[in-house]
Amino acid sequence: MKKPTSSASLELTPRGLLSEGGLRDLLGYQLAQAYIVAQADFRRAVGLPHELRPVEFTVLQLIKENPAVSSTKLAQALEVTKPGITVLLDRLVTRGLVVRERSVADGRAQHLHLTESGHLLIAKSLQLLLDADAVSLQRLSEGERKILFELLHKVALCRRSV
Repeated sequence: MKKPTSSASLELTPRGLLSEGGLRDLLGYQLAQAYIVAQADFRRAVGLPHELRPVEFTVLQLIKENPAVSSTKLAQALEVTKPGITVLLDRLVTRGLVVRERSVADGRAQHLHLTESGHLLIAKSLQLLLDADAVSLQRLSEGERKILFELLHKVALCRRSV
């Protein structure tokens, strides 16, 4: 079998060497292909060693960056239901990574904070994932990486109008 040229290989699926045809121009398809890489990196670097799921990592990072955030705000940010965020938070509380504290101003409200273990885990996990990203994105220049993240962020902002 003849090996495809570099420009032709850009038109083939990453592993199966199948022609992508119209899939090449679909955002969802390209995101799904990139997610395969990101998911494998996450599982290897953080998921398996620290028994952490991507959504749990995201919740921990959001709580770290937004101390005293409410579960309602987290649910909105992640577009999950209130019962769904409650289940996630219960799991993180049980693991000793998050604490719920009653609001002094409004006794009905609860604010979320990371425990010391939560802070240590999120710091370590973030660095591991940044290192994994550096390997996965090594074919991109620094400028290309910045453009990629900027464009993906712009696409994500479209969900505000959905």
